[in-house]
Formats: sequence, C-alpha cells, structure tokens
Amino acid sequence: MFRKKFLLLYVLLTLSVTPDYLSPASGIKVYALTSDNRVMLSDNSGRSWTPCMRGLPVDCIPVRIYTAGGKIYLASFSSGLFRLKNYEWESINSDLFKRRSIYDKEPGYRKISAFAADAGDENNIVTATKHSIYRSRDGGLNWTEVPLNGLNRRNYITALAVAGKKIYAATSFNGIFVSGDKSFSSCGSGLPNEPYSDTLKFTEQISMLAVNNTYLYAGFSFGGGLYAKKHNEKNFSPVVFNVRKNIDVFIYDIQFKGKELFFTENSVIYRKESDSPITEYSGYTEIITRIAGQKNIYSVTILDEAGRLPTLSLRTAYPEKNRRSIAAADRNTLYLSVSSLKFLDKHIDEIKKTEINAVVIDMKDDFGNIYFKAGAGTASEIKAQKNPLDIKSILTRLKNNNIYAIARIVTFKDQKMYNAFGGLYAIKNKNTGKPWKGSEAEYWVDPYSEFVQNYNIELARDLEKAGFNEIQFDYIRFPSDGSVNLCNFTYKKDADTYKSEILIDFLKKAANILNIPVSVDIYGFNSWYYFGNWIGQDMEELSHVVDVICPMVYPSHFGNRFYSKINSRLRPYKIVYDGGLRAMFMVDRSVSIRPYLQAFNLMAPSWGPDYIRSQIKAAKDSGCSGYTLWNAKADYSVSYKALTK
Repeated sequence: MFRKKFLLLYVLLTLSVTPDYLSPASGIKVYALTSDNRVMLSDNSGRSWTPCMRGLPVDCIPVRIYTAGGKIYLASFSSGLFRLKNYEWESINSDLFKRRSIYDKEPGYRKISAFAADAGDENNIVTATKHSIYRSRDGGLNWTEVPLNGLNRRNYITALAVAGKKIYAATSFNGIFVSGDKSFSSCGSGLPNEPYSDTLKFTEQISMLAVNNTYLYAGFSFGGGLYAKKHNEKNFSPVVFNVRKNIDVFIYDIQFKGKELFFTENSVIYRKESDSPITEYSGYTEIITRIAGQKNIYSVTILDEAGRLPTLSLRTAYPEKNRRSIAAADRNTLYLSVSSLKFLDKHIDEIKKTEINAVVIDMKDDFGNIYFKAGAGTASEIKAQKNPLDIKSILTRLKNNNIYAIARIVTFKDQKMYNAFGGLYAIKNKNTGKPWKGSEAEYWVDPYSEFVQNYNIELARDLEKAGFNEIQFDYIRFPSDGSVNLCNFTYKKDADTYKSEILIDFLKKAANILNIPVSVDIYGFNSWYYFGNWIGQDMEELSHVVDVICPMVYPSHFGNRFYSKINSRLRPYKIVYDGGLRAMFMVDRSVSIRPYLQAFNLMAPSWGPDYIRSQIKAAKDSGCSGYTLWNAKADYSVSYKALTK
C-alpha cells in the first residue's frame, strides 16, 4: 500500500514539472520555412516533413511565422497575411495591404514587415506593410489604417507590439514609438546606436518587440542584442547575457511564459526568470541540431501544443540561392568616363595586368546627354543627342580582350528632359507650380511619368542591340537634397503609392523587355538599414527584380562620426565589409551585390594602394560578387598599382 502511494506521488510530481526535453509524443509540432518558398510541417521533431501549403497562393513567398495565443500567422512578401486553421491557411488580408502599380491590374500585396497580437485579447491584432500600420479588433475580419502622426512614412516598420489601445512600433533606424491619444511619440532612449554626424545618429535595426504588464523588450538585428525597460521608466538597459557582437546575430523571437522570458538568438534559445541569470535552454537541442543539417530550411517555429512552453521561432540559417544571372556575377569593374575612352587601349593594357574583367561606361550622363545613336527621336527632339561614339569599335576591343561591357544610364536626374516640352516632365514645386529645383546642378524629372520611364527603357533597348552585356541604371531614386518637402509629382495617380513601388514598376518593365542583366546603383547607406520610402531605394524589393545591386559604399561619403571609433586605417575595410554583409541579410540571396568602391583621394587619411586593396578585400570577405572602382576622371594610376598581379 505504501509503495502504491509512493508511486502515485512520484507520477504526480513528474507530471507537474516541465521537463527540459519534451518528446515528440508530447505534442510538439515544427513548422519550417524553406529556401524554395515552402512551409513544411513535422510532427516527429524534424525527422520527416509534409507540405503545409493549403490555402496559400502558388507564388507565395513566406517571410516569417508569428505566434500568439496558440494561433499561427504567416507573413509573406507579396501575398499578404494568413492564419493557420485546421492545417489550412486562411487569408486575413485587406485591400488596404495591396501594393500600388501603374502597370499591374493585380499587383499583389505589400510585404508584411511586422505583426503582433494582444496577449490579453487575441482579436486585437496589428500588422505593418513596411511604411503603414493597420489594426483589427475582430481577429482580422476588418482592418483600419492607423494614423502615423509623429511616425511618418519615411520610417520602415520592422516590429510591432500591442497591449490594449497602445501600439508599439519599432523601426529600421529611428528606434521605437508608442501610440498616444492623437499621435506616436518616441518611446525611450538608451538603445544601441551609431553616430553619423555631430547632430545625427541612427538606432540599430530592431527585429522583435514584446510587451507584458511590466516591461517592454526590444530585440535587435546585426548583433545589437536584447534591451528592456519598465513602462514607467524612460531609458532602456541591455539585458545581461553573453551576446555575440557579430553582425550575423539576430534576436529572432521574444516570448513570455508566466514569469519566464524566452528569446531566440539565431538558432539558440535562452530562458530567464525574474532576476535570475539568463541560461541557455536545451529542451529543443535535439530538434534544432537535426534541422541545422537540412540546408533548405532557414527558419523554424516549434509549437508545444500542450502549452507547457511558449511557441518559439528560430532563424536556423540564411538560405543560399543560385545567382539570378551567372553572366553578371563576379565582375570586377572599372568606371570609364566618356572622355577617358580616347585612352581605351591604354586602359585595356593596364586592365589585363589585373583582376579587372569589366568596365562601366556612361551612355547617358548626369545631365541627360546621350553618347550613342538613339533609335527613337526623343533624344534629338530634347537636344540630348551628342555626336555618338563609335560604339561598335569600343565594344569590339573590349570583347576581344574578354572584358564585360556595362552601359550606365542616369535615369531620373536629367537636365535635358527637365527643360524639354516647357518643363512638362519635371518635378513641380508645390507652391509655384513651376519645375522644382533642388541642389545646384541637379535637375529631376518625375519618376511617376510613363513617358520618362519609357524613354529610358528605349535607350536601354538600343544599348542592348548595340552589344552591351549589361544595363546599369543610376539615379534610380527620388531627390534627397534641397527643399524636397516642396516636390509635387503631377503624374502620381495614387496618393498612397510608396516611392519604392514606382521605381519597382519601372525596373520590372525594363527587366521584362531586356534580355541582358539589369543592375542598379544605390546609396551605400541602404546597406545598413531598410530605408525604402526615404528616396525610394528599397534594397529588399530591388533584389526581387534586378540581377545586380551596386551600393556606393565610399568611406569618404559617410558622416564624420560614422565608425569614428575605428582606427582610420581600418575604417575603409570595416565600412565596406559591414555594408556588404548587412546587405546580404536584407536581400533575396539570388541577387548579386557588387559595391562601388572609392578610387579617389577624398577624406582618406591613409590614401594609397593599400586603401584600395583593403576595400577590395572587404568586398570579397563579406561575400559580395565583384566590385566597381569609381574615379570620376578615370584616373586609376593608384588603382592599377593596387591591382597589379
């Protein structure tokens, strides 16, 4: 009798304690996102998988799984938001989420960049489509747009949390905001940041938010760690744990279970209770280890259906994909100005002594001048046509020396088109109705104009027919300098169009018409954070459309405080390396990253061959696919010394 009571007590005690490892029979399910855009399900700890795709569009590109209140939600890149019900995904989308397009009748949905549900009310959910926030009070049946007073559309929303009426919005570079009665306001200080200039600093990109009755937690991308603050306090403090400072370390999920805090750092789970030290949670080690060997899986969500542990999502890998264009990959490039082409043979002789295997040449310059015989008459009509170069001879000499030829087209900065037709296609000044003027010597045309877009695409087609291997669009953006608040885009058909969406419209059309690789030049700082609606250069969106992205990461062009703590000789390497590596995490991995490097002496204390070599090494070390050396005058005397084999 005593033995039976003892056994019963032992069983009851065993059942009341959460074991450190829960067997598959305990009701654990694992959901995985794969590099070929599938959602998979395993009920045996990752030993085998079955598709979990019912209800999803054929072209759905999953982004991540969110969990709340036992429910599972799927955010996608272009198909919107879904919730899992009886192993079938149901759309909880609104027309508000749809992307805007001047060409596509069914343009799909904007990327769901963040999602959150209220722990106290599972029907109170919020989501973001990059630069907009929406709330539903009925679990996704109806949505309303949240006014962004105090949080303008230049911010990219990377994470959300919601508790009752309050919405917490995290951004890619401006910290955290909380909604009030009438507007959003900055929510606390003390977060990790990088000074840019004497007056400007950027907060590290936030990857996850979580809120309970006492604390607001913020997890960061790129090694920024985990921070927390009490609701009645102003400053965040770092949560004490041995975070690795590597750029490739992300806080991927934050969840609560009673008094316990769980969070994931890439594929490692940590647990903390009250004021106790943080410990690594080993309960799912066997599952994670098994999945880590499955190369096509990049994210998993582990669901304990019995509710003994919170559902946790982990980033297990970063999917590698085949390059979209093999021809465009691994091109080590020199920029050659039009005036330097009279010395082309000398450049070819020097190039043959180096690893350079490509050149980029202006075919339409910063003022709209055209240096080849354009097929359409518009170039002549607007007086853009210059005496054409002997393109056939130039390309023949390059081809005979196995040098890949890239045609550079400056797109929306175009003085010739700006002045043509009485300023019809120029960006207008809101106050005067006349063509808007930004910085000195900058003349911008309206990116929303189909006439302007078609003109540049026609030029690209001519250059393809002439024999160029690649088209490179530069100034594929909106103006950034001058009184940009006065810009009026008269060809804008939908006021809710993001700036990035019209640029993607243009590039999609160009890529569909052209049969050779398409590349784009973008600001180097886009490699650090999601910018998107600032000047329209959304690196992630671009990576789904073009073959090559060329961030201009010249060390001289960053603020005077940026990376100022780094030794001046190491700073060029560190800027290029970080820019390349961070870019790789933000883009579709099938695109090539080919950075523009500084080959001119400006604000370069350690200028010389080593300065150039260090940038090239950084580009290679970070995983970039080639590089382009830029010198506006094509003076590569120092570069050739750096590159000579």
